[in-house]
Amino acid sequence: MAFALLAAFTYWASCPLPKNEDPVLVNVESGTSTRQVGEILFEKKVIRSPFLFRVMARVLGADNKLQAGEYLFEPGIFVWDTIFSLVRGKTVYYSLTVTEGLAVEEVASLIEERGFGSKERFLALARDASLVSEFVSPEELKDTRYPLEGYLFPDTYYIRKGMSEKEIIALMLRRFSQVFTKEMREKARSMKLSLHQVATLASLVEKEAVVDDERPIIAAVFLNRLRSGMKLDADPTVLYATGKLRGTPLYKDLQVDSPYNTYKYPGLPPGPISNFGKASLEAVLNPANVDYLYFVSRNDGTHAFSRTLSEHNKNVARYQGK
Repeated sequence: MAFALLAAFTYWASCPLPKNEDPVLVNVESGTSTRQVGEILFEKKVIRSPFLFRVMARVLGADNKLQAGEYLFEPGIFVWDTIFSLVRGKTVYYSLTVTEGLAVEEVASLIEERGFGSKERFLALARDASLVSEFVSPEELKDTRYPLEGYLFPDTYYIRKGMSEKEIIALMLRRFSQVFTKEMREKARSMKLSLHQVATLASLVEKEAVVDDERPIIAAVFLNRLRSGMKLDADPTVLYATGKLRGTPLYKDLQVDSPYNTYKYPGLPPGPISNFGKASLEAVLNPANVDYLYFVSRNDGTHAFSRTLSEHNKNVARYQGK
């Protein structure tokens, strides 16, 4: 009789609650014990008995194996299914879209605004050159503001609550590695460019180009200027040097003493000035076959390109009124 009563209780306690409730969102923080998880689920009306939850977790070998995160439990779920979900980490994921052209500081702000982490911790990690040792040598990164600038690949990511800033960065770096393929790296070597140099050029193209068709032309202009020993004179590098992420540089900004100021110093800046997309990367590796050395905005998203300084000055006067 006692055994029958125990069996009946066990069956009752294992069965789902009535399906007259909405899905329940449960947050399991890191370090939460099996006992505490059972109590949370009971309070949220996901299970009938926290005691049976603990017993069944032990029977199923799940004790102390429940993963942290946010879970969405549908009404009518069996207790063992809740345990399996917690062991397998079937958490709720939220989309995070990082658009092309964002600088590291903007990505960090986005992470904090969306509630996925701390901007301060994210930026501290962005200064850790060891995280990108797979792509670039410490020597190439010594003068960069953020060694991870340019390597946090823009894409839509799916983030679960409780992920650390380092885990989110790892997702972005992994995506960069997938997009910058072995074939692309070989193409860069054939052009006598390091991966870091390609990334830096791609970030400039990303900040200058609006129309996709112009990306290979803009890339060609920068490459032509580098080969001829000219300064790049790229406005976005001046903005980055002054700590501005948007806008138009002022005349006084052009005088700022920073290795990122390509009006003042020849060659490439120390590293990327933004996180670029695949189109800009491909443009650098497949530049247009043109001999342009200059371009200026037409104020409609397109640019006027020219071969000589005289032509360029005429375009500037026409489109910029200078």
